[in-house]
Formats: sequence, structure tokens, C-alpha cells
Amino acid sequence: MLSDRLNRRLEGITDASKKGYSIRNLHRLMYEKDLWIEAYANLQANQGVITKGVDKDTLDGFSNKQVDQIIKVLREKTYRPKPVRRTYIPKSNGKKRPLGIPSGTDKLVQEVARIILERIYEPIFSNDSHGFRPGRSCHTALSKIGTRWNGTKWILDVDIEGCFDNIDHRKLLDILRKKIDDERFVGLIAGMLKAGYVEDWKYHRTYSGTPQGGVVSPILANIYLHELDEFIGGLKKTFNTGKLRRWNPEYQHHRYKIHHCRKEIDTVKDDPTRKGEVSELRRAIDRHGEAMRQIPSQDMSDPNFKRLRYSRYADDLIIGVIGSKANAECLMRQVKTFLAQELNLQTSEEKTAIRHIEDGCTFLGYEVRQALSGKVMKGNLHGRHTKRRTISAIVSLYVPKQVAHKFCHEHGYGDYQNMRSLHRANLLALSDSEIIATYNAELRGLAEYYALACDVKRKLSKLFYMAHHSLFKTIANKHKVQSMKQILRTMAQGGEYVYRYKAGDREYRMKVYRLKHLNPKGKGWQVDKVPTTAHYTTKTTELVKRLNAEQCEYCGQGGPCEVHHVRKLKDLKRKREKPMYERMMIARGRKTMVLCEQCHHQLHSGTLPDNRYARS
Repeated sequence: MLSDRLNRRLEGITDASKKGYSIRNLHRLMYEKDLWIEAYANLQANQGVITKGVDKDTLDGFSNKQVDQIIKVLREKTYRPKPVRRTYIPKSNGKKRPLGIPSGTDKLVQEVARIILERIYEPIFSNDSHGFRPGRSCHTALSKIGTRWNGTKWILDVDIEGCFDNIDHRKLLDILRKKIDDERFVGLIAGMLKAGYVEDWKYHRTYSGTPQGGVVSPILANIYLHELDEFIGGLKKTFNTGKLRRWNPEYQHHRYKIHHCRKEIDTVKDDPTRKGEVSELRRAIDRHGEAMRQIPSQDMSDPNFKRLRYSRYADDLIIGVIGSKANAECLMRQVKTFLAQELNLQTSEEKTAIRHIEDGCTFLGYEVRQALSGKVMKGNLHGRHTKRRTISAIVSLYVPKQVAHKFCHEHGYGDYQNMRSLHRANLLALSDSEIIATYNAELRGLAEYYALACDVKRKLSKLFYMAHHSLFKTIANKHKVQSMKQILRTMAQGGEYVYRYKAGDREYRMKVYRLKHLNPKGKGWQVDKVPTTAHYTTKTTELVKRLNAEQCEYCGQGGPCEVHHVRKLKDLKRKREKPMYERMMIARGRKTMVLCEQCHHQLHSGTLPDNRYARS
């Protein structure tokens, strides 16, 4: 837990940043031991803490002694970040993205730097920025589009080519110096950027970019692109004009005619000799009303009413424009020029385009386009029965057509086009509950991500049908049952499919996840909480308390301790023969264990006695 004094220092940094002051003494702030314990607490739950970089240095064996050593190296100005180990991860388009894996110590240093940078920049980041920020997500970016972009006519779909790989180091350091008056801290960031990478046992220098996979890389990219957010914020102030669109003269003409006809009806409706005239006036009202419903009520090309909307998630950004196409083209030129001249970033000519809202574009996996509605509703307006059309020009979110087909193919549910489901042979070795849990996780993850789409249930219904039949066929194949209908009969219960199993003396029920279990998120849905950076930098974890207790959890002896990590607890459960320390970790449900230095050394050398009190 952070001390009160350190908390006050961090809060002071936040306040100073909000007021526009330069921040000093950040390198000295890194000498605070509590900050390193907090950084470790943030990292320890990740599987990557024991993934090796270019050497054997991982966060397995973390201790107070290690923190003291790192702080000493920083004080003596002898700390040098090691190059990262480069590997590649597949992208959705079939290509591969480079991923840099730092050493354990470098991860810790980067996390401390990230905590400090977050305190400085989180209060001043734009509300239109959503990527890699606490309390924000893809859904916060998308929900704002679904609620605040109505009336948008043009969309500027901007694709920055290789953003993370092409960030200019010199420009980024200059941006940092605008807020940070501490050359030692800026120099530390520079060292991280220029540490280089090792690929196929060859060292390569890095002249640009922030390595994806680095702990500090996301916030550095956000700091760099914050300049773009500020530029577009300035464009918005000058571009936005007018309070309301002017009325459409033709619409107003029909509206006046209806008003005149109704006044005439009120005058003659009580005269039985003029019933024919009343009928004619009502027919005139219907004609004018029908004409009104075919045209916009306001001048959609009003040059005195313009709006600019903007949303960015990491390097994915779109700009919405209410105005003419010439306005949209002018804005696109300005954005491209700023990216090229000020940030040294280029846009992809193939993917960057101006699109009409009726055609829409893809953003964060959703289709963003206008929902046209010709529905006419009957209602009561000022005591009169009337017909009104529903609101048009609403910008809505949709599930792209190819999502269900692609998801079905990738997960092996069967032939989507011909609706022929298949069992999954790679799952036959699992238990029934594990098979169901696998399908549930896949389907729930997809459905929850697309919960903001207005057509989520319609677009995914066929996929869920295929997935459920694939699930039942997999279980039937596992038990050598000829027909999946037998499985369906045993699991059907009150309109649900339920798998019942026993563990010990208790009986458990596991439902098959279905599309009807999804609650579509309406436009008033609050996606995430308001960002509170203190929540991320002042939390206390049980692991920190266990480490600070300085008592070995295996042999019980006191003294300096280290933390032993495993990647996943279920990896231990799969072993047939387990030593005592692994049985203890499983019993406690923890993938970490605080050990004294001697026990930890014996564990890795394979000489740890199975009798935990052998050394007592």
C-alpha cells in the first residue's frame, strides 16, 4: 500500500498537471520503495511475468532485496534497459504483428514509469481518446458514436500506417519535455525506446516506434497521439457553427397548409350542411402530411450549421462531419497534413477514405452507418390525432455481415453456408463440463462484444444454431451416442439446456449459453465508470501483505523472502504426481507462493524436500 506521503506527492503531480505546470523530480520519485511494490502488484497477475526476454530475468523471485538493488542502480545512473526479445503474433487479416518481450527488471521499471506518466497525462487526455486508458474500452468509444453522432453526413475513415512502429523518438521526447522538467526521467524513457530488439539471435537498433508488448508502450503512444487529439479539438472549435439547422421552406409550406386546414375544420365542423367540406379538408391534411413525411423538416445542407465529431481508440480513429463533402475533404487534407508534418506519420491511401453515412464504415469491428426508418406512428399532438414519422438520420452500430461466417469457420462449428454442423475432434479428450464451458466462453465473448449493435440477435442467431448443434454432436461423439437428440433430451429443462454433474457431495448445474441470455445494451447504458487513476495506483493486494510479512509459506521460517510464480494454476492440476509445494498452491487457489531464499533456490534446483518442516 502506498504511504500517505507518497500518495500526497502523486496527487500533487496530478493537480500540477491539470493546472498546466511542468512536473519535476520524477526520477527521484522512483526511489520510493512503495512505488515498486505497487508496480509489482499490478504486474504479478499477468501470465507474462515469467515469460523470458533475452535472458533468464523474470519476475519469479521478486523480493524487497531486488527492489533495493534496482533503486541503487537508478541512483548511480548505471541502469541500462536490455533489448527486447522479438516475436510475432497473428493479426485478424492474416499478417503478423511484432511483439517485444522485455526482461523482468525492465518490465518493473517500465511499470513504475507508466504509473508516474499516467498521473501526469490521464487528467489532460481528451475525452475522445479511449484506447489503453483506465475505465475506458472499445465499448466506451462505440457507445459515444451510437448516442452522439446522429445527423452525421460524412465519415472520415483515417488509417494510420504502422503507427506504433513509426513513432518518431525525437518528437516523442520533445512532447514529454512540454510537461516534464526532469532530463533524467526523460533520458530513462529515451533509453527504453532505443534499447533495440533481438530476433533470430541478432541485435537490431530501434530508430523509431514504441515496441508493442512493452508495459510503457501504450501510454507513450497515447501521449504521442494526444497531439492529434488536441489538433482535432482545435478544428472542432473553429468548424462547429450554428445552434440549429434552418427549417426546410417546403416542409414549412405543408405545415402551414395543415394548420390552415385544421382552423377551417374547427370553424365549420359543427355545421351539418358543410360535412363535405370537412371531408375535403381532412383529405387535404392527409395529402400535405404525406408530403411532409417524404422530405426533411430542416435544411440538411444548411451552410450555417456544421458539426465535427471524433473518436479514437489507440491508432484507430474516425471523424464524423455534418456539412458538405467539400468541408469533409478540407478536413481530411488538414488531418493528413498534420499527421505527416507534425507527427511524421503517414496514412494508408488504400484504407483512408471519406464515406457517406449511408454507406458507413467499420470501426473496432462494428459497422457504423445511418439507420433509415420509414415507419409512421399514430399519436396525439396538442389534443389532435395525427400521424408522425420516426426520427431519421440516426447513426447506429451493426454487426458486419462477415463476422458470423468467419467466427464459425475459425472455431470449426461446421459449414455455415449449408448449415451443416460438425463435432470438434480436438475437444473429445475434455470432460463434458469443459466442452460446454469452452463453447459458452466463445459464444458469450462474441455476443457480449457485439451487445451494442442494434441487430446483434438477428445477425448471430444462425451462428448460435450452428454452435449449439456442434456442441451436442461433440458430446454425442464423445459418448459414442448415435444421435445428438438423445443428448438434447437429457439436457432439456424448462426451455434451457442444462448439464448436471456432481463434485463431492454437491450437485452443480451448467447452462448452455444462448442468445436469449444476452441483454442488448441500450443507448443509455453506462459502459464503464468514470476514470479514477487513484484506483489503479493506491490499491493493496494480499500478495504484497504476504511478501512484507517476511515469513516463508513453505517452511515457516522468517527472513528475506521471494515470490515464486507459475504461469497458470491449472497447469499444476494436470500433473499426476505433485510435490508438496504444488499441492499447497492448489489448495490455496494461488499461482504465487512466498518462499525464503533457501526454499526458492532448492525449488528451482529440484532439491526442495517434500517434508515442509524438514529444515525446522
